[in-house]
Amino acid sequence: MQSHAMTHQRGMALVLSLIFLAIVTILSLSSMQGAITQDRMASSQRDYSVAFQAAEAALREAETLLQNGANPGNGWSNHAMNMAELTQNPRYRIQTLAPLGSRSSNSSTEVVEMLYRIEAQGFGRGVDTSVTLEALYVRQQQVEVITP
Repeated sequence: MQSHAMTHQRGMALVLSLIFLAIVTILSLSSMQGAITQDRMASSQRDYSVAFQAAEAALREAETLLQNGANPGNGWSNHAMNMAELTQNPRYRIQTLAPLGSRSSNSSTEVVEMLYRIEAQGFGRGVDTSVTLEALYVRQQQVEVITP
């Protein structure tokens, strides 16, 4: 009687272990897929952060130039950065928008407030990653008044 019961149970352990192995394999693969997705998201976020910081640096350089009295040029200017992670150096553009107002400071000079728009573009490690920032800047500049 025992021999008859043993013949019906042969191979059941093998089937159960194969089912268990398939379940563990599926769980492992889904876990790996989640880890790969999270790694890609973290890399993309780091790339964006590098591009944002590069654009911010270019924006600050343009503001410093305006603050020191430089006249805005035409077109884009490159901001030199020594970062190996960048595909190309960030750039900025300064545009004169309009005078906001003026006031007399003394008998021969007048102070004019000029409005400028600064656009800065930074690039990340990937060739398709770029961040564009824009700022408005008001600068007071003295203009000599010619009296007849």
